[in-house]
Amino acid sequence: MSLRASASRVGMPPPRPTMVARVGACGDRDVTLDDLHARRREYVVAPTSALVKRMRPMVPDARDLPLVYALINVASTVPAMAMTVVMSPPSHALGLAYVVALYGLYWRRFVMALHYSSHAPAFRRDGASGTVLNNVASCALGPLFGMPCGLYAMRHEMMHHDGDEGSKASGGRGRGMNSTATYARDEAFAFLRYWVRFGAWCFVELLVRAVKRKAYVDAARCVLGFAATYWVYSYAAAMNATAAFWIFVVPYVAGSFASAFGSWSQQIFVDPDKPQCHYRSSYCAINHPNNQLTFNDGYYTVHRVDANAHWSDLPEKFVESLDEFARNDGLIFDGVTRRRVGLAVLCGRLGWLADRYVNVGQPARTKEEIVAMLRRRLRPVGKNKSA
Repeated sequence: MSLRASASRVGMPPPRPTMVARVGACGDRDVTLDDLHARRREYVVAPTSALVKRMRPMVPDARDLPLVYALINVASTVPAMAMTVVMSPPSHALGLAYVVALYGLYWRRFVMALHYSSHAPAFRRDGASGTVLNNVASCALGPLFGMPCGLYAMRHEMMHHDGDEGSKASGGRGRGMNSTATYARDEAFAFLRYWVRFGAWCFVELLVRAVKRKAYVDAARCVLGFAATYWVYSYAAAMNATAAFWIFVVPYVAGSFASAFGSWSQQIFVDPDKPQCHYRSSYCAINHPNNQLTFNDGYYTVHRVDANAHWSDLPEKFVESLDEFARNDGLIFDGVTRRRVGLAVLCGRLGWLADRYVNVGQPARTKEEIVAMLRRRLRPVGKNKSA
C-alpha cells in the first residue's frame, strides 16, 4: 500500500511531495534532510477506519492524528497490561517483562505525545468530551509512566518555560527548574545531582513556587495529584505489592532518570558568551529514525525559538532557519539522538561528535577547533560553577 493510500485509510492528510533539501556539509560529505519525507512511526498500530471516522471530528488539526493514535495505542494496552500484572501471582520476572514492554514500545512515544499535547491540546476544547479526552493521558495514563496524576503540564511549564536558559532576567543563567547552565555538564556526578533535583526535589519546588506565586489552584492540583497517585499505588500494593513496585515505583525511578538525562542532553551545550541565545544554548539532531518516533524531538532549537510551531512543521522550519543557525553559530548534529550526544559528552568523545557536526554557514573550523568550541560550551555559566 502506498503512503498516500495508507494516510487516507487512517484519516491523515496525504504526505507532502518528496523534497530533498541540502542542509550543509559534514566534513567532506553533503548533508540532506531525510526527516522531511521519512515515514512517521509515532504509533504502533493504526486504529480501525470506523474508530478514525468517529474520532476525526474531535481532532481540530488532522496533523495531530498520529499523536492521537499513539495515545489510543497506550490507552488500549498499558492499563490492561498493568491489571494483568496485578491480578497474577506476585512475580518479579513478570514485572520486569511489563517494564521492558512499556519502555520498549511506548516510553518515547507517550512522553513526547504528552509534551506536544501540553502545548496544543489534541482534542477540541468546546465540549465536555474534548475536555475529558485532553486530560486522560496526564491524569489516567501518566502515573503508569512514573508521572504524578495530572501534573505533567504544570511541571513542564515551570521546568522548561519558567525562564529558560536564555532568560535575560536571570542574567543568562536560566530560571527554569530544568536549567543545566550552572552545572559542569561533562561530569557524571553533576548529572546525578541534576537527576536528584529533577526527579524528586522538583515536585517540592513545584508546590513551593505555586504557593509563592499565590497560585493556590495549582498548589491544590499538586496536592491532589500526589494524593491520587499515592492512593492508586496503595490500592494496588494492597492487592499485589510486587506488582505495585514494578508498575509504579520502577517507572518513576527509570522515567525520572530518562527524562532528566534527556533534558540534560538537550541543554548540554551553552555558550557562556551568549547563553540567552537559543541557537547557542541548544542544538538540533537531524536525520535519525528517532525523530519519526518522537514527533521530531531532535529539532529542539527550532522548538525553543517557536514553542507554538506544530511538531510536524519542525523539519521545514529548520530548513527555513538555516541562515539563523549560520548567523548565530548554532549547533547541528547529523545521524544522532540527543541521548547519544549526552553520552558522548560524558564519555569524553567530543571528537566523535565533531565528526557529526554539520556546517550550514557557521565559521569554518577544523575538527580540533570544533572540539575546542564544544568543550567551551560545556563550561558552567554564572558565578556558581557547581550548581
